[in-house]
Parts: sequence; structure tokens; C-alpha cells
Amino acid sequence: MSALEKCIFYLLFIPGLLLSQTGSQTKNWIYFTDKGPQSLTKSFDGKQYFTQKALKRRAKMYNNGPAFDFTDLPVCQEYLDSLATLNISIQTRSKWLNAISANLSKEQIDQISQYDFIKEIQPVLSGKKNPVNAVNEISATDRLNKSAAIDYGPSLFQNDHLHIPEIHDKGITGQGVLIAVLDTGYRLTHPALEDVHVLDRYDFIHNDSNVDNEEENQDVSSQNRHGTYALSVIAGYEPGALIGTAFGADFLLAKTEDIRIEAPVEEDHWIAAAEWADSLGADIISSSIGYLDWYMPEDMNGKTAPISIAADIAVSKGITVVTSAGNEGNISWEIISAPADAFNVISVGSVFGNGNITSYSSRGPTADGRIKPEVVALGEGIVAASTQSSGYVSFSGTSASCPLVTGVAALILSAHPDLTPEQVREAIINTADRNTEPNNTYGYGLVNAIKALNYWGETVVLTDNNQLGCYPNPFNPANDNSVRIIFNLEQTTHVNMSIYNVLGQKIKTLWDANRSAGNYQRVYWNGTHENGEPAASGSYFCYFKTNNTSHTIRITLLR
Repeated sequence: MSALEKCIFYLLFIPGLLLSQTGSQTKNWIYFTDKGPQSLTKSFDGKQYFTQKALKRRAKMYNNGPAFDFTDLPVCQEYLDSLATLNISIQTRSKWLNAISANLSKEQIDQISQYDFIKEIQPVLSGKKNPVNAVNEISATDRLNKSAAIDYGPSLFQNDHLHIPEIHDKGITGQGVLIAVLDTGYRLTHPALEDVHVLDRYDFIHNDSNVDNEEENQDVSSQNRHGTYALSVIAGYEPGALIGTAFGADFLLAKTEDIRIEAPVEEDHWIAAAEWADSLGADIISSSIGYLDWYMPEDMNGKTAPISIAADIAVSKGITVVTSAGNEGNISWEIISAPADAFNVISVGSVFGNGNITSYSSRGPTADGRIKPEVVALGEGIVAASTQSSGYVSFSGTSASCPLVTGVAALILSAHPDLTPEQVREAIINTADRNTEPNNTYGYGLVNAIKALNYWGETVVLTDNNQLGCYPNPFNPANDNSVRIIFNLEQTTHVNMSIYNVLGQKIKTLWDANRSAGNYQRVYWNGTHENGEPAASGSYFCYFKTNNTSHTIRITLLR
């Protein structure tokens, strides 16, 4: 069956198929054969399309080589101009997929299928977000007791279940990590979310910057509920009520799910948001979304659903993608949904507080036999910010377990910013409690955040009396690339940081300029002299001086 025949089959002969429709038109993906004359050039310098943070994140994936490839080239404008002559209005364009989405009539499909630059035409299928299984109002006075530096209130259990407080006590809260949340919308006026550091936001449904409910009844009243819950589990901060797993991180908020018509979710919104997040430097994408309606189980192979293909492309760009496994474990579908079937994402199932799997948590394997989900986390009774008041609710589902693990990934990257998504995924999987005997119910098991944090080396604990630390120590430049020298600054000040040998001779200045206030700041030494020559094995001293303090730490270099 040709691509055109398959498209018409979907449109005409599958009763009840839910497609995105506008009158007699249906929304379709239009895939192009290439990217036109621009794709013949030897290189593509796309720096103008990306933030410095995005370029730095990509550099660690490309070993400091060219940070761009064919997927970064824009869709060919000449092809788009040709389609415009047929009065085809573009809804979304995806450089990663080399495709656009547009509402098409059957006649337009017949016309453009004759163009030699058209590869194939497929429907933009609609799916459903992973539903919230139960919501209950809770009292902030319902708190658990534990000795911790922060009063977690009733959110203690969900944090402690993953050993999060032990990491927060180290002063690691997600600093320096940029998380993109892709969901329904967000009520940022809630007390627990008022101070969330949002770097950018966009509504991909209405094409504006309002990620809360739109005015004039453009959104249903519950539009912002699901996203608010997910965001608050990661970013919320109101001591005594709710502490998010990575409340110190920065955030990008994308409104991608339109719930006005029986909760349909369109893939093209998600893909556009992922490309947007990439350009702004996101380190992590968190998505409690599952697409399964109108797919077949055999399509859950990581290579069929466009959203799954896009998720893996995001990972290849240096973005850790965390997604819900799905809530279909106790219905006929049962298995994971897209994009959880993608090859390199971290899909998250749900367990009760006693560690047993919840009946609704979607199972594996993928259609091609891979173990899914990757891991599980608590998914029952998760405390979140209410959208109806200044209070709190508890909710359940893999939509609840996913943001918990997103927070864990952020804490790992905060302590180890040079890790790739593959390394973050490895740390989380290989320290989960079933990592030696994984299965398709629990995956590799329940996440242990403190073990995952230390998987790539012990993290440094800085206290009021110890403002300087480093890791790994000893370090070998061949294996570790560089030693991270960590310090806290209570106020903006001039910092001088230099490396000395055991004879007291300065061999390299690492920093000699002003630094802004902040905790867990990093400067790197790659084991070389000022002239770039490798330093010999042995002991060295890092001397750290500000306007009003000084510290010294010994570093052991091994070659």
C-alpha cells in the first residue's frame, strides 16, 4: 500500500478514527524527500538559532566538533512556497522530521502527492494524555516527621521514597539545570509556584505566551490542571506543604495538550515544543503524555510514531527525555505508549508506597522486544499544587511518577553537568533496585536518587566551614577530562583561583574576575600548565581567594 493509499485508508475506512479535523479537511503530516539546495552545502552554521546554553549542551554530544547536522537544517522554503500556491496553511513545521503539518482536503492530498519533493503523507494522529487517576484535597498539616533541613510537610513521603532529602541536604536542588515541561498548562499564581524561575514559555495551542488558561472561554476550566500538578511535583516550594524534587532548577513551560475535545493531544504540538526547547538550551524534557489511540501495539517499536522519533532525536541533541510509561496496564492495551517506546528515553512506571506495581502502570516489552519501562517511582498519593485554591491535592498515575524521576535527573545533572543523556539514563537504571534482574513490569526497578547521584563519582558536600571542594579527586585527565572545583559565594565578588605545585609555584590561573553570588559554582582544571603542557602526576593545590576570604584544597593528579 502506497503512502497516499494508506492515508486515504485511514481517512475513509477506519470507523471512529479520531483525527484532527477542520470541516472536510483533516490534519496531516507532509514529509519531504530532502531539504532542497541548502542540504547540498558541506556545513550548516546554525548558531544564530540557538542560545549559548544550547550550544554548550550540544558540544558535549559532538565532542566539541560540529554541533549541527541534517536535522537542524530548516524545511526547504521553496517547497513551502509551492504548497502555499494550493492555499495550504501550515500548522507546524518540524526540521527534525523534515515535515510540516497542515489541514488538507482529499483534493489537496491528491494534488501534492504528485510533487516529486513529497516523500509521503500521513495523518496527524490524536492521542490522550496519561490521565490523573484520582485527585483528593489534602491538608498541609498532614505532615510526616523526619530530620531534614527542609520542612517537606505532606510531600515528605514522595521525596523520601526516592532518597531526595539526602541530596537536598547537600545543597543540590537542581541549580544550573534547565527543564522543559510539556503539558496542558500551568497555574503559576499558586503559592508553591510563584517563585519558579521560568526562562521562557509558549502556548503551542493558541500560539501565544500565555501558558495558563486562556481568557474568553478559549480553554476549558481544567486545561491547566494536569500541567500544574506535574510542574509542582518538580518545582514547587512552600515549606510545610510541598517541596519539589528539583525546586532549584530553571524551567521552560510549553502548553502542548488541548483538552477541549475529549482530551485529544496532537503530536505536532509536542514535536514543535521539543524543537523549541532544544533551541533554548533545555537539558531535560519532562512529559507525562502517552499516545496510543489509533496506533496498534505493533507500532510501539520506537520507529513508527513521529513523537517517538522526535524524542530520540532530542536525546541525540543532548536532552534527557523523561516520560510516563502510560496508565493502560489494567486495560486491553496494557503496554507502554508513545513516546515511552522510544529507544533512549527514560520511561517511568508507577508503584505503591510498599514498592508493588500499581495495576494501571503500563508494561513492556516494546514491539521489538526491548524492556520497558526503564524504571518505576511512587505514583500513588503524590502531593501537588491545586488549581482551584491555594491548597494542595494528592493525585495518582504515571503522570505523577514521571515528574519525580525528572527531578532525579535534574539533581544528577546539577552535580555532574558534563554528563550526556545516555550517562544520566545509565546512572538511573543501573542503581535502581532490580537492575540485575529487570523485567517488563518494573523495568530496572525503583529509582534510588542518592545512588544515581553518586554513580559517576561522589559529590562534594560544602558546608559553612568548607566553602571549597572538588571531584573527582584523585583525577586522571584521560578518564575524567577535568576536575570540578566547587565553591559557594554569598555575594558577588572578585574571585582569584589558581593552581600551585608542591614547591609553591603557580602553574595556572583558572579564574581572575568577578563572579556572581550563588552556591555550587564550578571552575574546571584539565591538568595542564598555563601554556597547555600537561602537568606531571602528583599533588597540587588550588588556592581560592575573594575580597574577604581564602581557602586551599589539595588535588591529586594521576596519569
